[in-house]
Amino acid sequence: MKTKDKNKLNGYLGVVFCKSPKDYTFFDPRSAKPTYHVGEDNIVESSPGMVIQEVDNIKFNGSNVLEYFTPNNVGVLLSITNRSLTLAKDLFNKQIDPNSYNHTLKNVEGDRREALIQKSKIIYDFIEIIQTCIVFSYTSIEAFANLSIPDKYEYEQRIESKGIVEKYDKAAIERWLPLRQKISKILVVIYETEDITKKPIWNHFIKLEQYRHDIIHQKSIDRVEFYKNYFNKDIFKVCTSAEEIIDFFYKQHAKKNASNPLWPWLINKENHFPATKFKSENFEKRGSIYD
Repeated sequence: MKTKDKNKLNGYLGVVFCKSPKDYTFFDPRSAKPTYHVGEDNIVESSPGMVIQEVDNIKFNGSNVLEYFTPNNVGVLLSITNRSLTLAKDLFNKQIDPNSYNHTLKNVEGDRREALIQKSKIIYDFIEIIQTCIVFSYTSIEAFANLSIPDKYEYEQRIESKGIVEKYDKAAIERWLPLRQKISKILVVIYETEDITKKPIWNHFIKLEQYRHDIIHQKSIDRVEFYKNYFNKDIFKVCTSAEEIIDFFYKQHAKKNASNPLWPWLINKENHFPATKFKSENFEKRGSIYD
């Protein structure tokens, strides 16, 4: 951390982390991205400026205030997804993989009932972890989609059967349109990208959506069958589709030298800093974190 001043940033408190992005020390994928502020006449990375990390706080009793760097909502959801995915892969490789283990009960020596109990516990653990991964993976895409829609954005769709055109504002889009429509019809316009439905990741997303709906909207007729999808070969690809979809829009937008402070950090990917021009009179020095 090069400087320690707190500055008021669009109504928020922030810590000046360093003078340029190249000096920034990444510390956690769950954190919100800092914003690179440079003078109004120059916005290139070599220019002097300040990288500001937003700060939030929780006020307990009296002067007991817990301050922390603001998290990124999508980053937190992706972190839960990735942590669950790691656990699921580890459990699958060590105790389930049919290429490594023969699970036929007749091959068990000793108490087969006890063996069946232990196998059942392993499967329950795997189902639990995969369902966590599925739900949070889907939710991270949904959060990303909703956050990406500008406040004044409007979407129109023609209903041929009724001969009418329906218009949706941001709130209506978030509430009424299915996620696949937000991604394929709205985000591709907002981010000016190629048709995502032509990409391999789209098929994985469609499966993710179905698996998520199977969990949230369970039907008695399918009360156990949908679990078996979790043992398909592509289940881990399905679970990683959230980060792949976000990365798709990230890369397409980055080609235009654009970034978005709402985007999460992506692990093992190229990450760009959101940058903005500033006027010094818009910043108020509030002190040092060491005071």
